[in-house]
Amino acid sequence: MKNSNLHSVVRGALRSGVGISALLIAGAMPAHAADAADDASTNGDEIVVTGTLVRGIAPPGTNVIGITSESVKETGAASTAQLLQTIPQLGSFNTLQSPTGGFTTVTTNRPNLRNLPGDRTSGSSPTLVLVDGHRVVGAGISVTSPDPDIVPPALIERIEIVPDGGSAIYGSDAVAGVINFITKKKFDGVDVGARYGFADNYHTFDANATVGHSWETGSIFASYNYQQNDAIYGRDRDWSFSPLSLVDGLAVTSLRCSPGNVTIGNIFTGAAPRTFKLPFVPGTSVAGQVNQCDETDDTTIYPSQRRHSAMAGLNQELTDSISIETRAFYTNRVIDSQTGPFRNNTNFGPAALASFGFLQGPLYAAAPKLATGTVTLPGVPFPLPASSGETQNVYYSWGNAKSQPARNSLETWGVSQNLTAKLDANWQLRALASYGESTAEFQNIQPNYNAISVAAAAGLFNPYNVASSNPAALAAVTNYQTYGHTEQRQFDGRVVIDGDLVSLPGGAVKLAAGAEIIAEGFDNRNGTIVPGTQNTGYAGLSVSGVQIVAPSAPLPVAKLSRTTKSLFGEVVIPIFGADNATSGLRELTLSAAGRYDHYSDIGGTFNPKFGITWKPVDWIKLRGAWGKSFVAPSLADDPSTSASSVNYVNYTFLLPQPALVGTTVNGVVVPSFAGAAGSRGQVVILGNKPDIQSQKAKTWSVGIDVEPPFVPGLRLSTTYWNIDYSQIIALPGFTSANFYQNFIGTPAVVFNPTAAQIASYFLPNTATAGISCGGNTPGATPTGCYVIIDARKQNLARTKLSGLDFSASYGTATNFGAIDFALNANYELTRTQQATPTAQFLDQIGANASRFRARASLGVDIGTFRTQVSLSHTHGYDLNPAVGVGTTQTHVGSFNVVDLFFKYDVPAKGVLSDLSFTLNVNNVFDQDPPLYLLANSLQVQNNGYVNGSTLGRLIQFGVSKKF
Repeated sequence: MKNSNLHSVVRGALRSGVGISALLIAGAMPAHAADAADDASTNGDEIVVTGTLVRGIAPPGTNVIGITSESVKETGAASTAQLLQTIPQLGSFNTLQSPTGGFTTVTTNRPNLRNLPGDRTSGSSPTLVLVDGHRVVGAGISVTSPDPDIVPPALIERIEIVPDGGSAIYGSDAVAGVINFITKKKFDGVDVGARYGFADNYHTFDANATVGHSWETGSIFASYNYQQNDAIYGRDRDWSFSPLSLVDGLAVTSLRCSPGNVTIGNIFTGAAPRTFKLPFVPGTSVAGQVNQCDETDDTTIYPSQRRHSAMAGLNQELTDSISIETRAFYTNRVIDSQTGPFRNNTNFGPAALASFGFLQGPLYAAAPKLATGTVTLPGVPFPLPASSGETQNVYYSWGNAKSQPARNSLETWGVSQNLTAKLDANWQLRALASYGESTAEFQNIQPNYNAISVAAAAGLFNPYNVASSNPAALAAVTNYQTYGHTEQRQFDGRVVIDGDLVSLPGGAVKLAAGAEIIAEGFDNRNGTIVPGTQNTGYAGLSVSGVQIVAPSAPLPVAKLSRTTKSLFGEVVIPIFGADNATSGLRELTLSAAGRYDHYSDIGGTFNPKFGITWKPVDWIKLRGAWGKSFVAPSLADDPSTSASSVNYVNYTFLLPQPALVGTTVNGVVVPSFAGAAGSRGQVVILGNKPDIQSQKAKTWSVGIDVEPPFVPGLRLSTTYWNIDYSQIIALPGFTSANFYQNFIGTPAVVFNPTAAQIASYFLPNTATAGISCGGNTPGATPTGCYVIIDARKQNLARTKLSGLDFSASYGTATNFGAIDFALNANYELTRTQQATPTAQFLDQIGANASRFRARASLGVDIGTFRTQVSLSHTHGYDLNPAVGVGTTQTHVGSFNVVDLFFKYDVPAKGVLSDLSFTLNVNNVFDQDPPLYLLANSLQVQNNGYVNGSTLGRLIQFGVSKKF
């Protein structure tokens, strides 16, 4: 197996790219799901609330919140993904959410309630997304979760969120909760609207049109939404920059510049490295005087995108007892991002310097073996090593600001059908079916690092002066890309029957039962290729008799499918209710639900849930729920979609922090990575690990809801929630600052590996002769490798987390209109994680993550004019270990964003009736996200800041008209 460059692979893998007791969006008071159910029952149309199979009730024990369509408008969101950024219990809160990289990571804006680990790398998601109660086909290169942006905001009637485990009702994915986007049932007329927004070096535009016709027994309608925006580059925002990092002991932003730099010396033999800027001029160049650059300048920190979304619906009562509901959607989205010039660093070890007389070929013919002093190549002098034990590491850049474009395209469509039949006064049959398909493609131009190594050794590529390279070789090493193409299919059929089973003094015992079948298909092709050869293969390329690019076969296609069959049921028992309520027992309701799912590939699982609701008085509700949930491994997690690869690299940032060396962590002594004890070369294993199993969770919550009669319009709610989540599917976070603290002592970290240990990761029948970490100076190990990092997607161990959700809302009429206030807050009490079942639990929230997030808003209505101010707050946190070079950072600041919203409904009749104007000013004070001084060469677009992100001060003007 050939060595590959980890920087390109992982950069593509990482660039991309909650229970809620109450959810209050942008200051509007939401309609609680229980209220929605009560209203529907009053109208004789008992709806099914998310989180239960039984009509007309909220699920006992669980708080379900409905967000109204008016609340959606007041956020200024142009998509459902932007709407979700305003929810404190989501990982995307107070930050930009966009799938900026899609090769092996998330390519959809999928929500992550409770910010559970593994979401951005696992093919499946611990938060279930539904549209009108239906599962939606997955979309993306290596994920099988739907994209919420398929729903045009104009068609959202309400959003219901179940902040609790829901596998007993819905099966896989509902560990942290369920988000159900519910569309309008009827629409009559024509509604059009558009908005234009701008910020510094940025603009956005979105438009929508909805048309429909209603009659006594039904309605038909269609809605279209278009949205596009510019890209924002690091140079456009002063808070995006490359912090100082250590490169061979030198504090720099980046050395991979044009002109570049060369570091001479070998820290393993004790020789102090000397770094010079290029071109090296004898007698003039001074060690430490380097050329530095900011790699974020030409990197998109927010990509440009264009999206078309459409949805159509039909509702019709066929008879007094039978009705149908049909929905169809289509979305097409293209996202473009950029990482700027080609950048690389090439290491020439002592063996290469000795055998080639430093380097060989026509560009290096004058270089004498092991000489000291200076040799002049065509166009550039360079220093030679002082001894045979030294290395040279050349850092360089070439091309222009648009050399490495990445395009992430997605097309998805689906259709769903509901049939409802009233069997008698109490019993009802619901049959639901849906089918959908998606196609996602990702393309990212990048250097061919293997070709660079071959061409440099042959003297056809000159890293000291790229412009002097052989033109054909230079073209070959940049004609390369990472490529991914995935097609997904999903059919879902479900039948549910529910009704009153028996009458008790407290009311009717309600029973619901049903069955479901889901068939999935997943066709995936990905890899690194010469553009356009993914289907045909490549014959290879030779320049001046040297094979620069090796032949390659067509990328293999992984075709996967599976079928899931399920049986489920739920019973709700009213012990006390309106008919037998007594003092201290105004209501007491119990519920039990269970579901058995059998997967054709991984077997079966049963998940129960129990709930209780108790009202000691009419205005206080106490609730609690306990259950088990699971997330099945997706088809994208199968090893055939990402085979294991062995990568030899030499990156300082993949080493343990110096303070850990010599200490004992999880029972393992951390060895030295310098001097005779070993070299610093790393072996990184990428891909999907075989035999990935389901993720499992136990969830429970208790809460109280208060609506005091002595303060009409006030609602208060508090919920304690607890999640025990195990067998998490994720990538070990080997680029994070606390990777070694978490994973030393587990199979993910093997120090001083032998050749046999490295060879165990190779495919069968693969030649493994000469296993070593390349040109690094061998130390105490026969391979010269310091560590094996098994970074494959796998079942990691366990996370335990708990927290409190708070909400408050108040609204009252005034003599000039109305005033309303809303608060939604989430405080995380605990978050501990163990890397394997035998490892100790480590605190994940005491440092390096925010505990507290909140959004508060105040709105005032004066006649037909509304104004609203909102504050989003993400609390700061300490850093352990500290980050930064030169300046040490031990704390990350809070991020506070203030938004304004204004709406004016023209009070006129005739042609000006139903005309509205809006103004949104997001991030009014142009607040920068908090400073973060840890440099990350794999996620360059995230350098310089953390704990939130922003477009800056964004001003949006909107107009809408209904005819």
